[in-house]
Amino acid sequence: MAKKTKKRAGSTGLTRLTRQKVIEGLAGPDGTRIRYAVPDEAGAVTALLMDAADDLETGHLEALADGQCGTWLLDGLAGTDLTSPLVRAAVAGNLQPAAALLSLPLVAQDRDGQVAGALLAVPSGTVISQVSRLPGHEQHALLSMLKYAKIKAVAVRRDARGRGIGAALLKRCVQVYWQLNYVLLFGGFETGRDLGAYYTRQGFTVLRPGQTIDIGTLLAGVPIQLGSGPGETFFHRWRGRLS
Repeated sequence: MAKKTKKRAGSTGLTRLTRQKVIEGLAGPDGTRIRYAVPDEAGAVTALLMDAADDLETGHLEALADGQCGTWLLDGLAGTDLTSPLVRAAVAGNLQPAAALLSLPLVAQDRDGQVAGALLAVPSGTVISQVSRLPGHEQHALLSMLKYAKIKAVAVRRDARGRGIGAALLKRCVQVYWQLNYVLLFGGFETGRDLGAYYTRQGFTVLRPGQTIDIGTLLAGVPIQLGSGPGETFFHRWRGRLS
């Protein structure tokens, strides 16, 4: 009898990821493979993501071209405790490079080996800034980088849309972060794009205009509200919750 894989609390119910699996890729829809992006793909990834978001931080994309983007997350999947390197980076004043190391660049590679879709998730500068303003909570601002992540952009090549590639990228993104014990994924989109139903189908909760979520009490014991600005719609997903 085949041995059943034990599911952990808050898990996606999928096969447990390893560093190698994420690098080599896992099967996606229509013959694609969902995997970690490599430096040679930085140009294609940048072009795709720029179509989806006009406020991408150049530091993350430059780190991708240098082979540094997301490397700490890969180390985490291999069992490395990420707290110590993050604290050392903070002490040395290198939090910006550390943010790139904690970012997740994923691609969907098609049958021809080309990038058919891309996703970038990053530590949230807004969250870090809000928590840092609380007196005596600098350590919680650091902790937020290991607990909360923002889906900055997800995009699919025009000729590859409608095949479930974006959903597959989001699914692997969620799986990576939940396995690394993150507790919140969130993002936003231009309200005019009307993507609420799409993100709801992917397991996210989409807020109405003016709504916010409390991201401070869990992290620092002090309420901090997070939401989208004018013209944007906020979506989020907590680990281990139905929404």
